[in-house]
Amino acid sequence: MWNVFYKEVLEVLRDKRTLIFMLVMPAVVFPMLIFGYAKLATNKAQQEGTRELRYALVASDGAPLLRTVLEATPLLRAVPATSTAAAEAAIRTGQIDFALIFGAGGERAILTGQQPPLALMYNTATVFDSVGKRVKPLLYAAYTDKLRGERLTMLGVAANVAASMNTPFVLSVSSTASDRQEQGEKLGAMIPYFLFMMGLISSIAVAIDMGAGEKERGTLESLLLLPISRASLVVAKFLVILCAAVVSGVIGITSMGLCALYILGQQGGELQTITQYIHAPELLMLGLLIVPAYAMVSALLLAVSFFARSHKEAASYSQQMMIIIFLPIMASMLPGMKLSDGWSLVPIINTSLAIKEVVKGTIAIADYGTVFASTALVSCLLLALCVHWCKREEVLFRS
Repeated sequence: MWNVFYKEVLEVLRDKRTLIFMLVMPAVVFPMLIFGYAKLATNKAQQEGTRELRYALVASDGAPLLRTVLEATPLLRAVPATSTAAAEAAIRTGQIDFALIFGAGGERAILTGQQPPLALMYNTATVFDSVGKRVKPLLYAAYTDKLRGERLTMLGVAANVAASMNTPFVLSVSSTASDRQEQGEKLGAMIPYFLFMMGLISSIAVAIDMGAGEKERGTLESLLLLPISRASLVVAKFLVILCAAVVSGVIGITSMGLCALYILGQQGGELQTITQYIHAPELLMLGLLIVPAYAMVSALLLAVSFFARSHKEAASYSQQMMIIIFLPIMASMLPGMKLSDGWSLVPIINTSLAIKEVVKGTIAIADYGTVFASTALVSCLLLALCVHWCKREEVLFRS
C-alpha cells in the first residue's frame, strides 16, 4: 500500500498543474484576490459615504425647518425642483440623488398636529445604499427633534420640560459577551469557508487524476494487477488526496492570516484583536476539526473519480460537489444556528459551527467530541463506499 502511496505522491509532485492548485493558488492567488476585492470594496464604500448628494425639496410651504436641517448637514447640496414629476425626472437623469416630497399641508400641517406623508424618493437599485444610510437617520433624528421642539414651543411647554420629553431617558448598552466572543461571531463564520475552499481546490485536482486520470492514461489496469487488495489501493490514493487537502489548507490559511495581519492589523482593527486569543491550543483544535472534514470530502471525491468515465466527467461531478459542500457552510452562517440544537451531527454544518465556537472560545467539550466523532464516522463510511465501488468492475470500467 505504501508503495502505491509513494508512487502517487511522486506523480502529484511531477504534475505542474496540480502543484499550482495545491501550492500557488492558496499561497498567492486566493489571498491577492480576496484582499484585493476587500480593499476595493472598502474604498468604494468610503467614496460613496463621503460623496456629495444633490437633493430636491418639494413642499407647498417650503418646509423651512427641514430645509434648515438639510442645509446644516455637510455634503448635501440643494437643487430646485418645482413638482414631484420634475424631481422624479431629475433622479432618473442623474441630476439629483434624492428628493423629499411633502404631502398636502406640508410642514405646517405637522405643526398643527396632523401627520402628512413625507416621501423619500431615490434610486434603490444600488449595492451600497448611501442615500438611505445618510438621509433616513437625518429625518428620524435631527428633523424629528426639531419638529418636536417647535411643536412643544407652540404649545407653551417650558424649555426644560421639552428637553426631558425629547430625551426621556439615557440608554446605556452593556453586553455580557466578551470582546473575543463578539469578534469571533463576526470573523469565525468566514474561517470555515476559507478552510474548505483552500482544501477543496487542490483535492479536486488530485482526486480527478487518481481515478478518471488513471482510466484515460490506461494505467488503472496495471495498478489492479499489483499484489495488494483493492482496499489498500483505495486507502493509498485516499491518503494522497487527504495530504494534498491538508497541505493546501495549511498553506492557504497561513498565507491569508499573514496578509490579514499585515493589511488590517496595522490599522488596529478587529482582526488584530482576535489574533491575540488564537494560540497553539486553538490552532490544534481547529486542525483536529478540519482533518476529518477533509477526509470526508477526499473520500467522496475519490469515489466520484472512480465512477466517472473520463477526466471531463469527473471535473463536472466535482463542480457540482462544490455547491453541495458550500451550501451547508452558508447555512451555518444563518442566525440562531447552534451546535446544541442537534446540528452537531450534520456534516459540514457541524464543522463550520464548531470552528466558529473555537474562535469565540465557547466550544463545549461534549459538542467538540460529537462533531469530531460524527465527521470521522461519515468519512469512514464514505471511504468504505469508495472501496466497495472499486471492487466492482462495472464501476471501474464504465464505458
